[in-house]
Amino acid sequence: MKPQTSRAMAAIGRRLKALRLEVRPRLTQAVVGKAIGKSQDLVSLIEKGGQLPTDQQLRKMLDLYDVDEATRVDLLAEIREARASEAVWWNEYLAHLPRTLVRLIELEDSASKISIATSGLIPWPFQTRRYMEDVDEFYVRESGIEKTHAQHTVRLRRQDIVLRSDRPVSVNAIFSEAAIRAQVGGPASMKEQLARLIEMADQANVTFRVIPFSAGAAAATQLNINIMDFPAPNDPGVATMDTGTGVTILEDPKEVRARRRMFDYLAGHALSPAGSVDLVSTAIKEL
Repeated sequence: MKPQTSRAMAAIGRRLKALRLEVRPRLTQAVVGKAIGKSQDLVSLIEKGGQLPTDQQLRKMLDLYDVDEATRVDLLAEIREARASEAVWWNEYLAHLPRTLVRLIELEDSASKISIATSGLIPWPFQTRRYMEDVDEFYVRESGIEKTHAQHTVRLRRQDIVLRSDRPVSVNAIFSEAAIRAQVGGPASMKEQLARLIEMADQANVTFRVIPFSAGAAAATQLNINIMDFPAPNDPGVATMDTGTGVTILEDPKEVRARRRMFDYLAGHALSPAGSVDLVSTAIKEL
C-alpha cells in the first residue's frame, strides 16, 4: 500500500461499513465475505481501510446492500481515484525520510484545510528556502542534527498543496508578531520572507493573522498547533506536533478538539487578515 492512499482507503472503508450496517436484518462481515467469495477477515480489512476491494468485489457488496446507482458510481470513482493516487512525488525521497514524516506528507496532501498556530517562526507553508535554511543552520548548531538538501527540497515540495490547481488546500494560520520581527538570516533574508507572506495573502485559499505584541500573554505563548481537516463527512481531523527532532501525529478526537479550542481562543487575540498584512508591510519598512 502506498502512503498516499491510506486516508482515502479509510474513508472508503468507513462508507462501506456504514452501508452494510444500514441493511435490515443486519449483515455480518462473515455473510458479506461469503457473498464475495472471500473471508470475513478480508471484509474487516476493507472496512478498516487496509485494502481496497476489487471492482467485482465492490459490485457484489453493493448488490448485497441494495445500493442505488448514484452511490455505486460515486464509490467506484472514489476507489479508482485512490488507486490512481499511488504514484506520488515523495516516493523518490523515501530513503531520506522517517516514516512519521511520510505519514505527515500523506495527510497534508489529502487534507482540505490546515489550521496552524506558531509563535516565533513563520508557518511552514509560507517559508522561503532561504528562511528555512537559516532556521535549520541555527538548529544544527544547537542540536547537532543536520538537515540534508533532500529534506529541504521535500519541505518546499510540501508547500505545493497550497498553490496547486487541483484541490488546493486552504490554510488558516495564526502567529505571533515575534515571527515577523525576528531578523532570521538578517534584514535581506527577512525582507524576502515577509514579501513572500504578503504575496501568499493574495491567494483565495490562504488566511493569516498576526497576534500583536499588544495582545499581551497571547503573543508570548509558545504555540505549536497544526490541525488538518479532510473532505470525508464526519472525519474528526488530525492534529500534529513538531517536536524538533520529529513529528507526533495525534488522531484521538479529544486531542484534536483541545487544539481546536486553543486555536479559536488565540484567533480572538489576533488582528484581522487586512490588519495583519498592514503590520507585515510596516515590519518590512522598518528593516
